[in-house]
Amino acid sequence: MMVHRSFRSGALIAAVAATLALSAPAFAAGIGEEDVPSTSIVPAEGPSAGAPVNSPSSVTSPSGSAPSSKVLMPPPKRAPSHHASSKSSIREPEIEPAQARLKVLQDSPVYSAPAKSSKHIEQLTRDKFIEVTGSTHYYLQVRLKSGQTGYIDPSAVELGKPADKVFVLTHDAAVLEKPNRWGKKLAEVHQGHNVHVVGVALNYMQIRMKNGLEGYIPTTALE
Repeated sequence: MMVHRSFRSGALIAAVAATLALSAPAFAAGIGEEDVPSTSIVPAEGPSAGAPVNSPSSVTSPSGSAPSSKVLMPPPKRAPSHHASSKSSIREPEIEPAQARLKVLQDSPVYSAPAKSSKHIEQLTRDKFIEVTGSTHYYLQVRLKSGQTGYIDPSAVELGKPADKVFVLTHDAAVLEKPNRWGKKLAEVHQGHNVHVVGVALNYMQIRMKNGLEGYIPTTALE
């Protein structure tokens, strides 16, 4: 009787074990990803816990101290200086050389530069003579007795002297409105032709053409 009960008990335990063995894979297969916690390892809390790998406190400077939170700003840029030298800002006038001693027709100021807004350095007196050393676009350059250079209005002096001669041109030349290279071009005369010279002004000859037009040509066109 005891043997029969022991046999039945052993058979029951074997059946339960077989049932558990068959149901274990099915139970494991029934668990989805959503049933698995997102964090399977919970970091320890408290002062003994290590800092996360990617946290700023886990990165130390070469000296072993924590990195400074101070933001380094680039040095301010210097603004370019707009105070140019007064000497570099003053433009020297362009001068066409000349040589003449002319009579002063009226009292007139001598300017320090070829502009009426410039300083008066001397006063010309009528019927005196002044040495002309060149011309600019609108003014004559003169040398004073003191040796100083100045500028006067061309209308202040007797610029041209009358003449009455015929010359043969040795070079082609432009006929200009006034006796300097900045004068407006009125016409052109050509080498080998005769020209009627009616006046002389600085380094130019005043000519009268057959059509009555008058203008100035450089004296080099007659040499």
